[in-house]
Amino acid sequence: MVQISKGYVPSRYGQLHYRIARDEAAATAPPLLCLHQTPSSGKEWLPIMPALARNRVVIAADNPGYGMSDAPPEPATIEDFAAVTADLMSQLAEQGAVPAGPFDVIGYHTGSVVATELARSLPDRVRRAVMFGLAAYPADLRAEKLRTLRDKFPVPDRSLRHVERHWSLVQSLIDERMSAEAMHIAMAESLALGSRLPWGYIAVYGYDFLGAMPQVQQPVLIMNPEDDLHDVTTRTADGFPNGRRFDMPGVAHGVLTIEHDKVVACIEDFLGA
Repeated sequence: MVQISKGYVPSRYGQLHYRIARDEAAATAPPLLCLHQTPSSGKEWLPIMPALARNRVVIAADNPGYGMSDAPPEPATIEDFAAVTADLMSQLAEQGAVPAGPFDVIGYHTGSVVATELARSLPDRVRRAVMFGLAAYPADLRAEKLRTLRDKFPVPDRSLRHVERHWSLVQSLIDERMSAEAMHIAMAESLALGSRLPWGYIAVYGYDFLGAMPQVQQPVLIMNPEDDLHDVTTRTADGFPNGRRFDMPGVAHGVLTIEHDKVVACIEDFLGA
């Protein structure tokens, strides 16, 4: 039986929150680190954590400033996120909570960028990587997205303009098969971040994703749902020397719930369950 519990470890920014799923039986596969999109938290991996934890320990971390992790004093970088989560895995190994040695990593949007930096910078520790969507933009487009970020995510004020803008964005991105309650919860969790909501995007657009991809030599599975990163993922996935793209037409955000069985089967097959 798979048990999911929560915990904290110290980090350079304060307390880092994580969820950990493990089966009562001994783990035989490397641990799997799950990294979330912006603005979300490790909670988004709950739909598939129990299924993936049947023969491995699965960890879902909250990036600094998101979920229940303490926030940095200013926007962190992708390199910062990667370093903090690498420290998390080291601390969990020292505690005996996960097996020592290499681990696998899976990321969703922002998490895919962090997973890329982990694989690039720690080739001896990251064994394989799975990524949902690649925000792999050229430098000029990244600069433009940074410039217009506050137009997309206004600073909260009494007019509630930021609420209307964000609700419209949520409705446009989440798959129509997801419930209104799921949309409401996602909206509420995003608004709880206040003006920090877009900090994860600042990290993404400040990172040379296209330049990092060729440096990743590990096997990479690129899951490509038909969401807002579908087109750029289709164009750039071959930037990973040992990458394999798996297209998922007809499903947008919510893919971990809507296509649960297909997602789990693809990941387990790739990771070598």
